[in-house]
Amino acid sequence: MKTNQMMKQIIAGSLALVSALTIGTTAFAAKTKIADVSQYQGNINWSKASKDLRMTIIRVKHGNPGDSDYRIDTKRDVNANGAHKYGTPFGQYDYTEFNSTTDAVNDARQFYALSNKNARFYALDNEHRVSGAKGHEQTYVNAWYNTMRSLTKKPLVYYSYQSYVSLYKINSSKFNGSWIANYSQKPNVPTDLWQYTSSGSVSGISGRVDLSRTVDNSTVTKWYTNTPKDSYFTSVKNGQKLRITRNIGKYQTANLSGKKGSLKYNTIVTAKAIARSNGGTYRIQLSDGSYITANQSYVQVQ
Repeated sequence: MKTNQMMKQIIAGSLALVSALTIGTTAFAAKTKIADVSQYQGNINWSKASKDLRMTIIRVKHGNPGDSDYRIDTKRDVNANGAHKYGTPFGQYDYTEFNSTTDAVNDARQFYALSNKNARFYALDNEHRVSGAKGHEQTYVNAWYNTMRSLTKKPLVYYSYQSYVSLYKINSSKFNGSWIANYSQKPNVPTDLWQYTSSGSVSGISGRVDLSRTVDNSTVTKWYTNTPKDSYFTSVKNGQKLRITRNIGKYQTANLSGKKGSLKYNTIVTAKAIARSNGGTYRIQLSDGSYITANQSYVQVQ
């Protein structure tokens, strides 16, 4: 009798262990999809989507101010906050329509300013050449890349269609990777992430969604796992010009207390000295006596 009871307990314990392992493995395996999303996906249930997604790439904007179809994605913050809340690593992308080098530079600056601080990487969506653009598309791509690289150390990814890359002979080797769309077959141009369908499905998302799969898994994984640490200015020269790269506040003290106002991205300010908070964090004192962050993700030398 005792032997039978012991055997039953052993069997029951074994089944419970197998069940737990199966559930855990299934839950892990389910997080395999990579989707890019925008306002067109409507209200995403990130609690559900996070169980299906390995990673997501979120649109920030379409075009640049002055473009006839320019728009800031209405769901960029909601989607970024939802993905972050439920533990889904995400990058953000910028749908561009370059018409000059200056346009590409300004586009990158606005995109960065509007992006979410928790984004692991940034992607250039380069798939539409506007009528009237006279320069080489590669020149515009390089201008966007160089501007973004001056603003951030995070990975930069190039996205386009296979046909567009081939037509304009785009070289994306400067980027930390490439993400190429081709729905009929695997791309024949260099790619690390392949957008293979626009008719995918993800839990928590109504309707169809673009899905991608890795070609170079190691490279893609680095996009969202190798997040650089924040860097701070530890010295500035009196009179040095600085460019604000994201909207920030300015304050009465180095502890960033007593807000005196706001500074919009692209504003040029004059530094007076470096300072430190009571906790030792570096701040920049401006010529008007106010203090701002010394975090290089928000400020750059002009």
